[in-house]
Amino acid sequence: MVIAIIGTLVGLLLPAVQAAREAARRSQCSNNMKQQGLAFQNFHDANKAFPNGGAGTSYWLTEFTQETWGHSQWVRLLPYMEESAAYNQCKWGKKGSPAINSGWDGNYTVWQNKRIKMLICPSSSLTNTGPWNNFTSSYYGIAGAVPMQFGPMPTGRFQSTTGMAFNDDNAWGITSGRGMVPNYGNGTAGVAADQAGPQILGLDMAKCSDGTSKTLLVGEMSEQVFDTAGTTGQDRRPARNWGWHMGGLSGWRDWGPHTNNVTLRYPPNARVLNQQGVDDWTGWPDASPANPPLTSAHPGGVLTLRVDGSVQYMANDISVETMTLLAVRDDRLSIADE
Repeated sequence: MVIAIIGTLVGLLLPAVQAAREAARRSQCSNNMKQQGLAFQNFHDANKAFPNGGAGTSYWLTEFTQETWGHSQWVRLLPYMEESAAYNQCKWGKKGSPAINSGWDGNYTVWQNKRIKMLICPSSSLTNTGPWNNFTSSYYGIAGAVPMQFGPMPTGRFQSTTGMAFNDDNAWGITSGRGMVPNYGNGTAGVAADQAGPQILGLDMAKCSDGTSKTLLVGEMSEQVFDTAGTTGQDRRPARNWGWHMGGLSGWRDWGPHTNNVTLRYPPNARVLNQQGVDDWTGWPDASPANPPLTSAHPGGVLTLRVDGSVQYMANDISVETMTLLAVRDDRLSIADE
């Protein structure tokens, strides 16, 4: 009888214990993003711009003839995430010198086995080690959003997003340069070169004309993407085969797949496995899809970081219109934040 009562009490307490543990993990995830926000802000204070998403961050000898793999925004933020020792080991391609794949084999010894705690969501069930012992981030820069992909919208809406510098190559999905962490700034606009040569800088806060509290900077992507039935799920993070350090090719600009950033197209935790921009291009099975949704194990939605450094919860049932306006930095449209 006593054993039965104890068993009943344990059964009653277990959900509460599990909920408390998840609350603690969500709090840690939120703190990760707050620390990322501080890193972005401090980088901006020092460089008058944010780091870009990774294309063009390694120097090329002649543009489009000597392409190199650049490094992600996380690499440039290492000194602001208490990882200066790792950053100081990095090699950079300089003008007039041989091209260095700074986001790939050029700095292999730096990123191999390098785990950055604030880039891993503690609630994630995904394997964070890639095929080359490279850890994959749970957080991705927001490169922008896909406009007008979900049926008719109210008259007059999205007029400011239809020319948003996006490309659809019918392979990786639709890419955008209208967020705050695009591959290459916005095409060539807003990109600056430092003394070393690579185009390492992205956009400054002045480009965020919609307001820093109303624009996304980073989103959580820490769980599987499921099919419509919710029975089959896969890791669709763009960097799952590459790691937190990887950027894009120097000549890609806004074209082609993202690696450590994403163009928003579907609502958080949307069941869109096998949809365009979520699956890899069949011609390159380990490539980086541009449009997987933000995902999380946290109940009901995902955590996001805004340009002002605030961490906000984005619910699964957010309207696509609101999500799109939050992801685009300069649509100049009013938004009823959800």
